[in-house]
Amino acid sequence: MSKGRSVPSFCVDGSSSLRKGDARVSEFGFGNEGEGGSPSGFPFRIALHEEVASTNDEVKRALEAGEPEGLVVRALRQVSGYGRQGRSWTSPEGGLYCSLLLRPQVAPRELPTLSLVVGMAVRRALVALAGARAEEAVRIKWPNDVVLAQKARYARFPEATEIRDLGFSESGKELGQKNRAQRLFCANEGDACSARDGRAPDFAKLCGISLEAHGGGVCVGVGVNVLPPDKRPDVGGKNRPAYVADLADSVAAPAVAVEAVLEALLAAFAPLYGVWRRNGFAPLVDEFNAYSSLNGQNVRMVDRADNLLAEGAVVGVDAQGRLVLRSESGIETAISSGEAHLV
Repeated sequence: MSKGRSVPSFCVDGSSSLRKGDARVSEFGFGNEGEGGSPSGFPFRIALHEEVASTNDEVKRALEAGEPEGLVVRALRQVSGYGRQGRSWTSPEGGLYCSLLLRPQVAPRELPTLSLVVGMAVRRALVALAGARAEEAVRIKWPNDVVLAQKARYARFPEATEIRDLGFSESGKELGQKNRAQRLFCANEGDACSARDGRAPDFAKLCGISLEAHGGGVCVGVGVNVLPPDKRPDVGGKNRPAYVADLADSVAAPAVAVEAVLEALLAAFAPLYGVWRRNGFAPLVDEFNAYSSLNGQNVRMVDRADNLLAEGAVVGVDAQGRLVLRSESGIETAISSGEAHLV
């Protein structure tokens, strides 16, 4: 967000007059050209609710009703939020909880890569808001998370990246204003992968993404931890949270901060979505790999029943969006879906 840019008109303050069950609808478009000089696409229509069971459910009903793409349903709170594979998503006030209604005309094989594109958009948005602090520390975790790096731990392969601690330079941006950091940042709250050797986890989860084909379209759910609750949740050693506020020494008022993240997310997503609709994931794969949290790390890939799919060092993501692992014997395996556990 550039200095002096106002928060868009759909923002609400902390004393919102919304009542449970009400929705405030606004339009939010982008006049910029998308990447490669093509138009960035359609305007977004934001429906803001005080509380819903799940923004995904609201979008799926809209898909069934024939609503055109571009609808964004956002709630201040969810009582039954869920993410990938139906997992429960805790949704206290202070986070960004939204779902996008999309109707992309793409080959079915391309649809799973949309979650990777959304992850890239979230990362771009947070870098735009937090500047240098986010550039190195905010990473995309295949297939559906955005995480905050605590420190990098890489596999000992010749082409692997050198181990280094992640810090921040002394200049960056807060949410909407310049920030001068007085300290180096180190996330210490955990990991979106699980560490099985007792060492401190390497990542804390900033954002989760879900993707559901429904009613002739796609429901994309996005949950971003923006501001921490008064008592940070204790969720054990896996999927422990980080917050956008961790990237700044101070932030704006809660409602303004969350709206700033939404604005930045939609602005980042529009051109990426245009590229993906026209050309698939292949033109975006290099950027994804440049900011992947798993590249170079040793992982075990398991299915939902914890059955081993593959084990090895992560080489990267290929043009089809598959995670490629290299075993100690040099055999490469491409994984389309699964859970990654650090080893």
